[in-house]
Amino acid sequence: MTDLCPYFGKCGGCIYQDMPTNDYLEMKKRYVMRCFSDYGLTPVIEDIVSIPIHSRRRACFAFHKGHLGFNENKSHTIIDIEECRLLTDNLCHILSPLRTFIKSLNGSGDVFVLNTPYGIDMHIKTKSKERPDLALLEKLALFANQNNVVRLLYNNNPIIEQTRLPFPPDVFLQPSEAGEKALVNLMTRHIGTAKTAIDLFCGTGTFTKPLIQAGLTVKGYDSSADSVKTLGTYGVVRDLFRNPLLPTELNDSDIVVIDPPRAGAKAQTQQLAQSAVQKIIMISCNPSSAARDIKILIDNGWQLNPITLVDQFTYSGHVELFCTLSK
Repeated sequence: MTDLCPYFGKCGGCIYQDMPTNDYLEMKKRYVMRCFSDYGLTPVIEDIVSIPIHSRRRACFAFHKGHLGFNENKSHTIIDIEECRLLTDNLCHILSPLRTFIKSLNGSGDVFVLNTPYGIDMHIKTKSKERPDLALLEKLALFANQNNVVRLLYNNNPIIEQTRLPFPPDVFLQPSEAGEKALVNLMTRHIGTAKTAIDLFCGTGTFTKPLIQAGLTVKGYDSSADSVKTLGTYGVVRDLFRNPLLPTELNDSDIVVIDPPRAGAKAQTQQLAQSAVQKIIMISCNPSSAARDIKILIDNGWQLNPITLVDQFTYSGHVELFCTLSK
């Protein structure tokens, strides 16, 4: 790859940006194969779905005494950045005014930003965790109004919400709309004739809602009450680590979609393995924990179909995994 980012080698994010494209994609495939080989598995891996740059819609910027950017590789030193080639244009444009604003805070912390169709959703968290006084409240509101920040929180204190967003603050969403669309398209291609589905670790319904739109009877489960609330009657609050759905609760569903966090879903997978469900659709941002869980299913008579990788984490060592398993 040529035309490297000016921060490459300093910023800890894009560590593989200098690799030729074919070598880079092959490296990610080998990484997934190694994760599965640790459990004695040799999956079939299809071509990687690449996600374009300037499409990442969420980020966490660190700040300290006027510096704003990302941490240096394996360090707490902040690399000041003027732009990031992975982020959407709107998130790049907020960097300059945000840097000017955080200089007035004269402290350190993190700024979580999410590019939404309505504007930017932002949460500023300082190390001191202080509540804003009247003067700071006024500055925060002015900053939001001038920079298309539709919702702004400061140390968990709501400051302004110019548009009511359909999801809670600090929500987990797929890193990019393009990546989310790729995963949803993969899922819908595997629905087949299914009439009922369960979505485990559903969040705000990235997969629940498309299943509903496809005409399935769906129930989504997640431990985040704020996220599940956005699904109305389709969502159920449940801690799937401590209280996984049992086979008797799973058996009536044609399909189970599961998209666990990086730790995977060992307890829930052990219950899935014993169920009468005919198809499992698994999405994972951690091939290692996914391989562990898939091994549990294979040992209980499930068949792993070809894996598709979605390169949601461009130029990093991470990759998203999509696969189906059938009886």
